[in-house]
Amino acid sequence: MTSALRHELAAATAAAKTQSVHSFTRKRPVRKPWPENIERELVVIEPPTTCTCCGGPRLSKLGEDVTETLEEIPRRFKLIETVREKFTSRDCGKISQPPAPFHATPRGFIGPQLLATILFDKFGMHSPLNRQSARFKAEGIDLPLSTRPIRSALIR
Repeated sequence: MTSALRHELAAATAAAKTQSVHSFTRKRPVRKPWPENIERELVVIEPPTTCTCCGGPRLSKLGEDVTETLEEIPRRFKLIETVREKFTSRDCGKISQPPAPFHATPRGFIGPQLLATILFDKFGMHSPLNRQSARFKAEGIDLPLSTRPIRSALIR
C-alpha cells in the first residue's frame, strides 16, 4: 500500500514538472508577389487521359500546380504561368500529372532569355549584379542579388 502511494505521489510531482508545448507548423517561405502590371501568359499543359500507373481511364481532378517563370522580352517583362492539373485514378488511387516544364535553373523562376541577358550583362558587359538589380528594380522587378541561380546555370 505504501509503495502504491509513493508511485502516485511520484507521478503527481512528475506531472507538475512537465510543461505543455504548443504545436508548431513550419511555413514555406513565400516570394513577394509580382507587380500586377506585368504581362502574363497562361500555358495549360494537356492533362493525362489515363492513369500512368494502372492505365485506367477513370480519373478525377485532384488539384493543380502553378509554376511562375519570369521572362524578358527586350525592354519588357512577361510572366508565364504554367498550369499542370493533377488527377487521381478512381481505380488504383494513384496521382497522375504531366511533368514540370524545363527551367534553366532548378526550382528557379528565371526564364532562359532573362538568364541569358543577366549572364551577358555580367560577363560580356562587365556589369555587376547589384547594378543589374537596381536597373530591374527601376522597371518594377525585384530580383535578388544572390548569384545562386546564375552559378547553378553555369555549372551545367
